[in-house]
Amino acid sequence: MRTRLLSFVSLPLLLSAFVACGSDDGEKDRGTDSGGSSGPTSGPEGLADVELTTDLGCGFGFARADEEGETMLRISVSQEAGELGRTVTFPAPGWDAVVEVGEHLTANWCTDVIEEPQRDVQETWQVVEGTLTFAGTVPTTDSESIDEATAELTDVVVVSEDGERVELDDLTLTNGSWGLFAG
Repeated sequence: MRTRLLSFVSLPLLLSAFVACGSDDGEKDRGTDSGGSSGPTSGPEGLADVELTTDLGCGFGFARADEEGETMLRISVSQEAGELGRTVTFPAPGWDAVVEVGEHLTANWCTDVIEEPQRDVQETWQVVEGTLTFAGTVPTTDSESIDEATAELTDVVVVSEDGERVELDDLTLTNGSWGLFAG
């Protein structure tokens, strides 16, 4: 009887302690010290800690975002680049490689139907070093061909608009619809 009574009396104390540890607005703590900002905008340390986990297929290149859609690595090649080699060293002519920071970055990806919310890019970090090595068959920039493409991205360094440099983890990127465009 004493054990039950003690447990019953302790329950409200435990619940209030648990609630006090959570955030006021119900959102998870994203590691920012400003309280109102999300994503890695707190500086280069934040960008280095982001886990890019979701591959987005479409177009001539690769895109990978974090789960929240607040950080996206985008690497693309123009059709005018011609035949692709197995390895690309960044920066490279005909290639665009950036990390975007913002909100809803995966919204409306590869679709011609634009819905809310829309992408809100707040920062763009340029890839200034790194190597992209295609695994398996090297894709083409032929708009008639839709294939799957996989590549290893290694030794990547990005630079913010303010000149801050951040080294990113090596990644295996996949585009399940290389050459597909909306429309």
